[in-house]
Amino acid sequence: MLSLSACGETTPTGSADQAATAGTSSEAASATPTPDPARAARAEAKLLAKRGRYAQAAAALAAADLNADARRMRRRGSRALLHDARAALAAGRFKTAKRFAAESRKLRKTTAARTVLSTANTEIARAEAAARERVRLARIARDQRTCSSTEKRTVRDGAGTPPGCASYFADFAAEQATKAAEDEQGAGDCDPNYAGACLKPDSSDYDCAGGSGDGPDYTGPVQVVGDDPHGLDRDGDGSACESS
Repeated sequence: MLSLSACGETTPTGSADQAATAGTSSEAASATPTPDPARAARAEAKLLAKRGRYAQAAAALAAADLNADARRMRRRGSRALLHDARAALAAGRFKTAKRFAAESRKLRKTTAARTVLSTANTEIARAEAAARERVRLARIARDQRTCSSTEKRTVRDGAGTPPGCASYFADFAAEQATKAAEDEQGAGDCDPNYAGACLKPDSSDYDCAGGSGDGPDYTGPVQVVGDDPHGLDRDGDGSACESS
């Protein structure tokens, strides 16, 4: 079918209709659909949870006002992290167990997670104590190899500390200080200027056990409660012979 134009030219009517329809279709195709915030939040949370980032997943859901979903995510994450914490604890990976249990409790405070956390802390402390003991025993063994019996006698006689005998001297001095304190406490005759250990009031001089002083008497940690006739409290904070 033909139609007349203003200039007398003829234009096929079907072509005009097709052009109008094509324009409408193009406009419809170019329109951007409105995203669904809830759907996007759930997709993001699913990805985060898959990576073990449950707290962030719950936060993403809560930000989209999906509070019920966020609560379920926190429960799910808490259970998953608790499972991982128990597995790490059974395998002896106590620091990992502590981390997982702490993260579980951040999501949901449960008695089970608290128990795992407490056990992990106990085992970590025990392992650290064992490591310190191994270091101490290794030091003693090293000194026993390098500090001869003659040199040890020199230490016991108070004639000096030969090279390689520093640890032996420290242990010997600490033992002597402890023994002296026990003896003085039993006798009830202690220097009133000090508390925490019994120092002989008639001693010519006291030095800190394990230090560089030459005695003749030694003491472990004490509190200065009066004067400090032996000059043990070097920094004047009231605590003397503190362990380094």
